[in-house]
Amino acid sequence: MSEPNRTKPAKVDTGVAKLPALPSIQTGNAKLDTWLGQLKERVEVREGERGNPWEAAVTRRDLKAVEDAFSKMNGQGQVSTNGTDIVFEMPGGGTASWAIDKFIDSIKNLQVYKDLMKRLDDPSRFDNLPGEIRDIVSKSIADEAAKLGTQIGRVEKISESKYRALAYQVDTLTASVQGAQAGIREVDFVVAKANFAQAGKITQLEASLGNYYQDGTPGRAILEEQMTATADRVAGLSSQWTLKVQAGKAFAGVGLAATEDGAGNAVSAFIIAANKFAIVDPNTYTTGLTNTPDNAHIPFGVDSYGIYMNTNVYIRGNMRVDTGGKTLVDGLRGSAQLASSSAWSATTASNLIYSWLGKGSTAPNNNHLVIGDTVTMGTGSSAVTRTWNGTAWVNPGVIINGNLLVSGSVSAGAINTNGLIIRDNAGNPILGAGNQLNVNYIDGLGALATQSDARIGSTVKFPDGTTLNTQDFINRLSKIDSGNIGTFMATAAIGTAYIGNAAVNTLQIAGNAVTVPVGRSGGDVSIAGADWTINPSATALLFDEYIDFGTGVNAGQGMLIGICSFFMRSLDDAMGQIAYYINGGSPQSVLQFGLRIYNGGDTDMSMPVTYPFIVPSSLSGNVRVSVRVTCIQNGAGDYHPFTCRMPRLILLGGKR
Repeated sequence: MSEPNRTKPAKVDTGVAKLPALPSIQTGNAKLDTWLGQLKERVEVREGERGNPWEAAVTRRDLKAVEDAFSKMNGQGQVSTNGTDIVFEMPGGGTASWAIDKFIDSIKNLQVYKDLMKRLDDPSRFDNLPGEIRDIVSKSIADEAAKLGTQIGRVEKISESKYRALAYQVDTLTASVQGAQAGIREVDFVVAKANFAQAGKITQLEASLGNYYQDGTPGRAILEEQMTATADRVAGLSSQWTLKVQAGKAFAGVGLAATEDGAGNAVSAFIIAANKFAIVDPNTYTTGLTNTPDNAHIPFGVDSYGIYMNTNVYIRGNMRVDTGGKTLVDGLRGSAQLASSSAWSATTASNLIYSWLGKGSTAPNNNHLVIGDTVTMGTGSSAVTRTWNGTAWVNPGVIINGNLLVSGSVSAGAINTNGLIIRDNAGNPILGAGNQLNVNYIDGLGALATQSDARIGSTVKFPDGTTLNTQDFINRLSKIDSGNIGTFMATAAIGTAYIGNAAVNTLQIAGNAVTVPVGRSGGDVSIAGADWTINPSATALLFDEYIDFGTGVNAGQGMLIGICSFFMRSLDDAMGQIAYYINGGSPQSVLQFGLRIYNGGDTDMSMPVTYPFIVPSSLSGNVRVSVRVTCIQNGAGDYHPFTCRMPRLILLGGKR
């Protein structure tokens, strides 16, 4: 038959029992009053409300909580505490410790914290004092002023018996006028009994105005200072000082305490209760009655939203930042903190974690490690601490177990992280493990766009929502115009350009500044034969029109006019001449030619004949060009008519 669970209640759990406040009772019978006071004190101590913590009762609920804590631990071993950490001693050697808000709990368990956080309208703040003193200081000094009026008073009293001695004195100042009261009370006391001695000093200041609030209740401003020094053979030694201020619902206080329990464990604490706490450099004062320090002279501050540091922070040693999350006490695998007395070894550290997980004494690899696992090996000054960063055991430096927000830059020789994700302000992933670079959430590519071999998609989206294809970059992004052509072409000049195939619909060139062949065609022109006795020559006009020779430095330079034609005649040995005229003047150049007939009949010449002329380089603008052909008589009685077939005027060379 198995042993029953001793911590399991037999009845239904109705919740934690709460002790109501126990008043101090004065019957007028000294022995009875002493008995009631001792009974009240014992009940309150056993309930853990005040007094010697070693006398507090342990309930089945407390035992059940301990049992539950053990049941959540895997493996075998022993659990102990060093006051701040929970330590698990492993069967294979070494210890494991982890944080479960241990520091906060250690503060909450301090008596100075419990006393400091009690408001000035809570009568239980005096429960650690003798009953006679509690009865005095529990009364509002402002209410006493309303009863006594304006007075100065002192009370001195000594109470001594075989088992207990008490002496105290009370000094009071009170003033009261038409619902306004003010009072000061100062109480000094000493008490001694078997195995217990205590000295105390309490100063109380209070100002009160009746009907201060709309509901008719008074408004009170209170300051209270309490100092006690206690020597208890069982509970140990304790010195405590608290200073509290309260104005209506606003409350602040400061507490200083030093304790040593019966086992010799010493603890000291300095606690501040306030919405805002800051350190201000007093040397900022210069002249005048007031001084407002600038930001540089408030290096440190704390409020309910966070901790503010307004200057350099110097840390010598390791720092750990834990922003919460799952811990080992939750039953999940979190980072572990282990210790061993052996010399440092990466293999030993890995095996220590492996053994702590209950998997054996020798780890086959490092797959069981998680980032943040920390192992300390050695003793005293030779101890070495290393943390697992995902690939190796390294000096922990600063450990951040959670989120980190940095408003500014982060400089690091190397960043080693697993599962890194970079997000935009809206929380959308920009780049991260398992995620490609998402440019939809990037406000400008910045320096990325200037990197060598940077690869982009087939389109680029502009701020106005329009898209640009990669083939449109020059056309859309940076067109060449008269203002920036010098950026794309050195001084906007091209020495030699080679174009394989150029298709141009319309080419406009100012001033015909490019050599372009120009041609004119005419109809057949017949020239009458010349008679030696009547008319020695006959002339016909082939062309008479205006031609643009262009403008500028090279206008009309090296111009060549060519007349191409087929000629026909009836008799041989005829002579002809062709000439051109500028603006109707004298002929600029005259060329003669001979015509010959074959087989005695009219026959076209076998090939066209070209007659070139060189145009003067001084020509520019629109010039009238006339071309005439003349038949010249060779001898008396000869008659030599001929025909100029399909004449064509061709202009080549120069700049037009």
